[in-house]
Amino acid sequence: MNRLFSWIYRVLASTRFFIATLLLFVFHAVWLACTAIYPLPFDEYFHVGVIQIYARQWSPFIARQPAGAGLYGDITREPSFLYHYLMSFTYRFFDIFTDNQTVLIVATRLLNVAFVLIALILFRKLLLRWGMSRRLTHVALLAFVCTPIVPFLAAHVNYDNLMLLLTPVFLLVATGLITSNRGLARRSLLLALVGLMTLLVKQTFLPLGAAVLAYVVFVLWRRNRSKLPVAYWNSLRQMPKSLATVALCAGLIVIGGLFVERYGRNLATYGSIRPACDVVQPRSVCEDFGPWYRDNVINAQNRPAEPPYGNPFSFSQYWLTRMMRGFYAIFMHTPTRVVSPVEPFGPIELKSLLPVPVVIGCIALVVGLGAVILQWKRLWRLQYLRFGLVTCGMYLATLWLFNYNSYLRLWKAEAIQARYTLPILIVLFAVMLQAMSWIVGSTFQKDSSRQIKCGLVLAFVLLYVWGGGVAGWLIRAEDTWRWQNPAVQSVNRTAQKVLKTVVIH
Repeated sequence: MNRLFSWIYRVLASTRFFIATLLLFVFHAVWLACTAIYPLPFDEYFHVGVIQIYARQWSPFIARQPAGAGLYGDITREPSFLYHYLMSFTYRFFDIFTDNQTVLIVATRLLNVAFVLIALILFRKLLLRWGMSRRLTHVALLAFVCTPIVPFLAAHVNYDNLMLLLTPVFLLVATGLITSNRGLARRSLLLALVGLMTLLVKQTFLPLGAAVLAYVVFVLWRRNRSKLPVAYWNSLRQMPKSLATVALCAGLIVIGGLFVERYGRNLATYGSIRPACDVVQPRSVCEDFGPWYRDNVINAQNRPAEPPYGNPFSFSQYWLTRMMRGFYAIFMHTPTRVVSPVEPFGPIELKSLLPVPVVIGCIALVVGLGAVILQWKRLWRLQYLRFGLVTCGMYLATLWLFNYNSYLRLWKAEAIQARYTLPILIVLFAVMLQAMSWIVGSTFQKDSSRQIKCGLVLAFVLLYVWGGGVAGWLIRAEDTWRWQNPAVQSVNRTAQKVLKTVVIH
């Protein structure tokens, strides 16, 4: 047994283990991308539809709402447009070789899988830069890719995937600014470029970007005090006059211009960075847009007599439950049911969760948060972990406030989705694992500590990884959830039978 634990301990730190984790993720995400019917439920129809509209023009600006585009809401002043514009070029490229819509959608899905794959590599680089061990980093990444929502979302055509790729880039640049004044001006310009680009990909990056920026500014001011302007001036003078510098400045001018056109103009004209659909478009257009119709028609007609969850504490309990279930949810459009104008692909059907991963996930959350509380002072003393804790905490607080404010306005909890936490989830996993590792290490002797850690990882693999990823989706999926192709149906039915035999469901 000691030899087994020693071998596990060595393997966890190896590059081969990390590569195996990446291959596991790719296998799960690609299987779903090539199997599931269009559209997948995280608004894939919206993203593909807007990409197709941009594919008919070269400009990133849409002056008038296209006829029949009410299903996507207002797209003329949508601040989160860069993903769709960039993806329109790859869509055009794929369209050169085929006019088969299924092939085009699958090819675009696979590109999104690649976005998340690159994000995993960059998050590994980030955690290692923060001084975390290779073992801890690899286990955190394994936990992330086996959380069912991760490969499920990666298989979508969805702007969350590009935002997930850009987030570790942003955090890596911010880490450089926190570390020293070296390259202060260049790194600040790069931080602005990546931050603005990510905001144009998806607006919900705003609270995370603001939290990171506030922390970086505080660290720079604390380190330099009144000498900060001089430090910036000296750094600007020392910037090399190279092609890379020219490209950086040109990129910032272009992205900054797009940001001002979209966010600045929206704020100046409509008083909001993302104006409501009916503020920009006629009501007849917005009534075809599902989220607007839900909030302004369905919820207005079915408004309860009083808020269903009472005070903030009761709402928080519901919010946390919804979030936790969201990480493991198994659901899909049901195209065989009655279709309405705001649900053209059929309503969402939820299936029961796989019990073991959910239980293990809840236990890990409780134990991990407890470990963070117990090791709070030690975590706080390390500047990078302190950076992660502060920014992630501010982001989660903002997300809760947004959901609670929406609840108070509608008296119904909407848009509580676990996928909004994915940009910070790896960092949270790593922090909790670090705290747990310290507790085990300080409680037991070195050899015993290693054995306990390896035993916990082994139990995690058997109970979480084994039934994680897309296993639950494959077990619960109906034939209507998959492409109506004989080969696809046959392979998936076989996989379903095997998984039902070997996975507790």
